[in-house]
Amino acid sequence: MISLQEINSLPPPQFVAALSGIFERSPWVPERVTHARPFNSGLSLHAAMCAAVDRASIDEQLALIRAHPELAGRAAIRGELTPESTREQQGAGLAACTPEEFARLHQLNGFYTQKFGFPFVLAVKGHNRASVIAALEERVENTVEHERAVALREIARIAGFRLADLVDEPLGSRIIAMAEQLARFSERQDALVCSYLTPAHRATAALIRDWMLGAGLQVDVDAVGNVIGRWVGTAASSPTLLTGSHYDTVVDAGKFDGRLGILLPISVVAQLRGAGVRLPYTVTIAAFSEEEGVRFKSTFLGSRALAGRFDPAMLDSVDSDGTTLREAIRAAGLDPAEIPSAAFAAGDLLGFVEVHIEQGPVLLNESAPLGVVTSIAGSIRCLVSITGLAGHAGTVPMHLRRDAAAAAAELVLAIEKCCSGTPGLVGTVGQMQVPSGAMNVIPGRCELSVDIRADSDQVRDGAFAAVLADSERIAARRNVDIQWRKVLDVGCVPCAPKMQQLWADSISRVTGNAEVRRLPSGAGHDAMVMAGVTEMGMLFVRCGNGGISHHPSETLSADDADLAAYAFKDFLLNFPVPS
Repeated sequence: MISLQEINSLPPPQFVAALSGIFERSPWVPERVTHARPFNSGLSLHAAMCAAVDRASIDEQLALIRAHPELAGRAAIRGELTPESTREQQGAGLAACTPEEFARLHQLNGFYTQKFGFPFVLAVKGHNRASVIAALEERVENTVEHERAVALREIARIAGFRLADLVDEPLGSRIIAMAEQLARFSERQDALVCSYLTPAHRATAALIRDWMLGAGLQVDVDAVGNVIGRWVGTAASSPTLLTGSHYDTVVDAGKFDGRLGILLPISVVAQLRGAGVRLPYTVTIAAFSEEEGVRFKSTFLGSRALAGRFDPAMLDSVDSDGTTLREAIRAAGLDPAEIPSAAFAAGDLLGFVEVHIEQGPVLLNESAPLGVVTSIAGSIRCLVSITGLAGHAGTVPMHLRRDAAAAAAELVLAIEKCCSGTPGLVGTVGQMQVPSGAMNVIPGRCELSVDIRADSDQVRDGAFAAVLADSERIAARRNVDIQWRKVLDVGCVPCAPKMQQLWADSISRVTGNAEVRRLPSGAGHDAMVMAGVTEMGMLFVRCGNGGISHHPSETLSADDADLAAYAFKDFLLNFPVPS
């Protein structure tokens, strides 16, 4: 490998030579980005080279495509492939094709080249012989224009894999760059929104899958869209340490919530594998597909599936467009009937650990980059519908009104009152709307969300009971109907003492500080679901910008990401495996 710093400082001829194998037999690609140095990450270097290809003439693009060899073709048989292509084709098992598979590939390659005028190009990481043949059979039916675009996208993926194998860079800066790149996939141009199984969500999953493949993981996507990457241990039946977090977002989100707990482990595993390290257990990274509940109001779909606690009734949940969860899963090419098979057996797990930004100001205010989570607050979430009677804003006297919005406003203040004054207890109304409301109409209906959390189940449940009692009094006094639908009821979850101590030991070794900050989490996490299956622990990483989260201003420094990565690396290297 070569460091990013060295790549940035090489004279132009040596820079081009160092990157000559990234785009197959096409040194003109790195040559055209020489002037753009220095690059702040390997991903920015990759993006610059891909942009150079996009700006190239059609003839240059076709020459690049034609520089790629046929898969299991004559050049492979004669041993004329570049070292990069040789490794890639061998990795997909193409060198071990049966006579029948060779014959079919030869036939399909011939059809494809004759029709399109260039060879079939496929990034074969994650493929096997059967899937390569299936892809060829499918793509040979496309138009020339479509296949030229697909070939260039596959070349960009190949270049990404090759560059990841070549370039060494600080873990922190790479993690930040990965988060920035994922944030490009959004349902809105003006904000980061990535809700379950939307096109932005599926594009995010595809890129995470590529990064897992590039790190050398065995990757699968399960029936709810979790992207699962496995780094298999030294023994065939190695027990599994599970780690990960979610990749969906709230509306108008920050870039690091959830996603840090996916990108950091991928980067650390890639570095360990590159150094030739082998662990006596399997590390499995789970990119949970859904935790926030934005689209279907169904939180923790991803981790519930892995924990074997997915409720089939959720499949009938409906989004704002009337699409059921079942329909969305099927539209994504997944099978709801296979969800039970996604579950991990508790006996196969050594534990679950999650790396997460704090989403608060405690570590920032105490100048502590890392902290050990002691527990995760319990949460009750409800959707509330208030039904009154619509009427003309100018003709109905105030004392005769059944105003649903006024009742909602009073309920919001009741929640604030019931949840104030007790440390660790919070209550939030995050959504409120008047369906079909108009400026000159008394609201006949109002809908709102209620979220009550505490680090004690007794405190949380007491506050919820008090809110319900106030709700009944408000409904009676204002002559409205208030209906509550509970969508989440999760108790406070303590982190396993063993996991807390292991994290504290790793932080101490990495930072050199014997005193390690321990703190509870007020936010919910996938870790609280996984705690029902196995021992659980969490590492908090300091947020910048006042500790703000679930907001575009959410920040994380590369230095803190780097320190967290080394703490996670130390945790893996020192994790005790039962004999």
